[in-house]
Amino acid sequence: MSANVGLVSALIFSAALFSVGLYGAMSRKAAVAILMSLEIMLFAISLNVIALAMFIPGAIMHGWMFAIFLMVIGAAEVAIGLSLVVAIYRRIKTSEVEDLQELKG
Repeated sequence: MSANVGLVSALIFSAALFSVGLYGAMSRKAAVAILMSLEIMLFAISLNVIALAMFIPGAIMHGWMFAIFLMVIGAAEVAIGLSLVVAIYRRIKTSEVEDLQELKG
């Protein structure tokens, strides 16, 4: 049984995954859920880059290196984002994004 995935299938899946992440980032109120949605969007971008690199001759290694770079950026995003959420929770006692109006100014 052959499990070849075409470029169009991979790009459609990547677009659907990005759409789910975008919907989650726009509709959630908790900061941690928004961070998880941003990670889903970053994973969709990585999947898109790898799928495109598989079909461009000579660009396979560049796609994988770019995907690893995106994973490093994602890890840094999680570390900084969670530290900000913990700091905000310690000060305000909530992680709801709508309740963070007091930090303005």
